[in-house]
Amino acid sequence: MEHEHHQRRIVRPEESKWTEYFIDTPSLSCSCQQLEESMKEKREKLVKKVGCMIEGYTSSKNNLPEGMKMVDAIERLGVGYHFQEEISRFMAVLNATPAPATENVDMAMAALRFRLLRQHQHNASCDIFESFVDSNGDFKETLRRDVDALLNLYEAAHLGYCEEDLLKSAVVFTTGCLTAMAGTGQLPRHTVEKVDHALTSPTMRRMKRLEAKLYISIYENDEDSNHDILELAKLDFHILQQMHRDEARSFSLWYKELNAGSTLGPYIRVRPVECYFWALCVFYEPRYANARMMFAKLIKIFSFFDDTFDSYGTLEELHLFNQAVQRWDEDGAKQIGGCFGYVMSLLSKTLDEFVAEGASPLGIDCTKKSIKEVSRCMLQEVIWREEGQAPLLHDHLKFSTVSTFYWALACISFVDPMDANDDVGVFGWTMSSPKIIENSATMARLMDDISGHETEKDRSGIPDTVECYMKEHGVRVQVAKKALWCLVEEQWRSMNHEFVSNTVIPVALLQRVINLARLMETTYKTGHGYTVCSGITEPISNVLDTCVFH
Repeated sequence: MEHEHHQRRIVRPEESKWTEYFIDTPSLSCSCQQLEESMKEKREKLVKKVGCMIEGYTSSKNNLPEGMKMVDAIERLGVGYHFQEEISRFMAVLNATPAPATENVDMAMAALRFRLLRQHQHNASCDIFESFVDSNGDFKETLRRDVDALLNLYEAAHLGYCEEDLLKSAVVFTTGCLTAMAGTGQLPRHTVEKVDHALTSPTMRRMKRLEAKLYISIYENDEDSNHDILELAKLDFHILQQMHRDEARSFSLWYKELNAGSTLGPYIRVRPVECYFWALCVFYEPRYANARMMFAKLIKIFSFFDDTFDSYGTLEELHLFNQAVQRWDEDGAKQIGGCFGYVMSLLSKTLDEFVAEGASPLGIDCTKKSIKEVSRCMLQEVIWREEGQAPLLHDHLKFSTVSTFYWALACISFVDPMDANDDVGVFGWTMSSPKIIENSATMARLMDDISGHETEKDRSGIPDTVECYMKEHGVRVQVAKKALWCLVEEQWRSMNHEFVSNTVIPVALLQRVINLARLMETTYKTGHGYTVCSGITEPISNVLDTCVFH
């Protein structure tokens, strides 16, 4: 028998309901395809009509509040990608137009203006909210009865920076007020739905496809909704959903043909659709179909990599495997054993295929460098486990933020030729450990550990940040989790600032880093949504399965 420290930790993971689901879903019939073409034609007419509506607000510069509400609805409904130029021109006008004098400020509109500007990388000042604070520094009592003002302030406050204490107070104030109002039973049902939706997750932190699906029903019941925008949102979601379903089916078939289980055995987590869902969170637009497939494939292979370190390899084997990864040596990995050789060969072959398909060679090289760092850090985590160590939280995060694969995922999200990036500038920045990627990776590590503390302890035994915090501060698990949630909030606020202040990297690429954080909000806020995959059945169903037309 192997020495105790060298025994394998094989725990059979939960099975996913989606593994074969889309493989068994038939393609569209000829009649359905004709209907789809008709819907696309109708969508194009509506795109032109709505685009003219945005331009009307921009050119006249009149009634900017109505223009703001329209732009906000368009973006929350998931159709903003059709109007990037029109929205950019509108936002330039909004930014150049002075904010109303403090004595004439409408809280709802002031908060919406602030949020839209920051969402579009304009550094709006939060001083405007000072006029809603009394002499004691508390928000005025009159706000407690204004649901619209509270909702808009709540959403805006989640775009605050670390040093903006007023916006931190605004989150506490609005959360308390909205929670109390929703519980009175006196608000209209539609208003309660809007409040519950906001309190579950603010708009800034939501996966964009999921937000689009859920917001359609909210907007549909809004008395101020625009019929053309609503119809466009429904048509567009349906058309994209059919495309995404086809992609999920193709990806599931790719995974099935790998037949990875025959080599890797029962320790791997079989999650093809979940991996595609992750890719869909990072970019959903039609032009990024190839990028989604690359991203999903790499997520799946990274999962093999993670499972091999956490649940299969002995310490001796993992030392050897890490050495092979550092050399990028497929033959060396094969000499350790079949599983290690399979993972290394599949990873290397897939990255080479990406380059052949047009991915940035420099970006793929940076991805390989990131993977080497992941391997080094994962080995350190296993050493901690085998030696029974729980390091200080700060020391743990130096390694465990890297082992999230988020630097590698950021790299692979930038390699698609559709972006036409300055590769030297983009990947030089990516490999310089920029703060915004560090924020996203730290958030991923903390939320993963908070939600999966009990589950992962049984599966891998690796000491996590919850355990480290408990040991360092001598506190119980719930106290540790609460403290780590506070650190998550700090990462969001730091990320807000990094996004607005970074004028070097294209906005679309920065948004993908933020989307990686939004992914954690979707899959890990209420449960460990990868290992315990039943926790994200509903989000996947909303985005890929259930119809938007009622």
